[in-house]
Amino acid sequence: MQHILKIQISDIVKFSRGVLFVREEKLPDDETKVSFYAFDVKENKIAPITKSVYLLNKFGPAFKEIASQLGDYVSCDAGKLPDGGAAVIYTTGEMGLFDAQGELTWTGDLFYHEHPARDVAVENRHIWSVVPEIHALIRYSVSAGKVVMRIGGMTSGTFDRPVAVAEFDGKLYVCDRDKHCIKTVSLTDYTVETYRQFEEPVHKYLKSADCEFVLLNSGVYIL
Repeated sequence: MQHILKIQISDIVKFSRGVLFVREEKLPDDETKVSFYAFDVKENKIAPITKSVYLLNKFGPAFKEIASQLGDYVSCDAGKLPDGGAAVIYTTGEMGLFDAQGELTWTGDLFYHEHPARDVAVENRHIWSVVPEIHALIRYSVSAGKVVMRIGGMTSGTFDRPVAVAEFDGKLYVCDRDKHCIKTVSLTDYTVETYRQFEEPVHKYLKSADCEFVLLNSGVYIL
C-alpha cells in the first residue's frame, strides 16, 4: 500500500484524477480554518483546490443550492441520484433528498430499530446505508419511503460496527471498522465476502482514477 496522507481529515470524495479531501484546523481564536486539497494520481502529488471544486464533486451540478441549504456540507455523506439530484445523510441519521435543481424534496431521519443510519451508496432509486450500533447494512427505498432490506444484525456476525458503504461495479463495499476489513456485498445475490483485511480500523473506501483508496486510523492509502 502507498501511504499518501498522514494528517487527520474531515472528508474525502472522489474526482476524475484521484481524490479530494478536507482538512479542518482549530485556530488560536477558537475559529476553524477549512482547507480543500486534491491528490492527483498521475502527478502523485497534493495541491490546494477551491471549495467549489470540492462541492461540485460531492453534490453534483446543483452544489451551490445544496450547500447553501445544508450549512455544514463537510460532515455529511452524499450520493448522486439517477435523476441528477443528491441524497445527503449525517451521522445523526438526518437525511435529505435534493432534485437536479438543488431543491429539497424530502427531509427526515433515517433510523433502523431506533438507531441512526449513516453513509450512503446509491443503487438506482434505492439508498444503502450502514447502522453501526446494530452491525447492519440497510436498503432504503426512495419511492416507498421505508427500509426494504437488511443484511447483518446484532446476532448474525456478518458485520462488526460497519461505518461506511460505497457502490462500484455492481458490488457494495462495506467498511467493517471493528473487524478491520472491507467486505463486499453482491447486488446480484447479496452474498457477503471479505475483500481486504487491515491491521487497524477502516473508515472509508473509494475507487477513483483506476485506483483504490482507503482511509485508516493512520491516514489515506492507495491499495
